[in-house]
Amino acid sequence: MKTILGFKGLFYLHSLIWTCAGDWSAIQVHCTQFWFFARIKPTIFYNLYVNPDEVFLGDGCHVTHVLPNVYYEFFYHPHDCGIVTQPLQEVLLLKTKIRYISRDSTVRSEMPLSCVVHKQKCQ
Repeated sequence: MKTILGFKGLFYLHSLIWTCAGDWSAIQVHCTQFWFFARIKPTIFYNLYVNPDEVFLGDGCHVTHVLPNVYYEFFYHPHDCGIVTQPLQEVLLLKTKIRYISRDSTVRSEMPLSCVVHKQKCQ
């Protein structure tokens, strides 16, 4: 089971590297059991500039904050947007995707996102 999770992690990492062309600042993901946060650059998809109304989190959740030409932010509860919460032994794995749907053409693209929440142990 750990091997499968390791391969999935490598696949996600490879997808992130390929999509962002090595620019690690192109995306940031943070989460807790109460919120999911993603910040992306407008050029995250193949250095093609995307407008905030063309990019979505999960099942169609819109950008929640824009700093023009710098970044777009998504801030949602983990039960929103079709975010999948997968409980594992010591952690919760939150999985979703960033979707790009061009308003001027048929171009579409997706990038998987995941975030790990460490479970708090009661003492």
